[in-house]
Amino acid sequence: MLVRIVRALRPLKGWKTMGVSAAIAVAGVLQSADWATIVPEADIGPTLLAIGVVVAVLRVVTDTPLGRR
Repeated sequence: MLVRIVRALRPLKGWKTMGVSAAIAVAGVLQSADWATIVPEADIGPTLLAIGVVVAVLRVVTDTPLGRR
């Protein structure tokens, strides 16, 4: 199953990490909002854990600059 996911994401080489970076930047902008209305206080830790895991997985899967193969 992981192999299929990696194959499906191959055309996005270099853009996956940028997508996650953009999502993190959006989260930074959202800090000015009331997080309690976006993510319940009890879920903030697991949410940040999930973001960290996604970034770590992308770092393992990606190894080139944007658009390079």
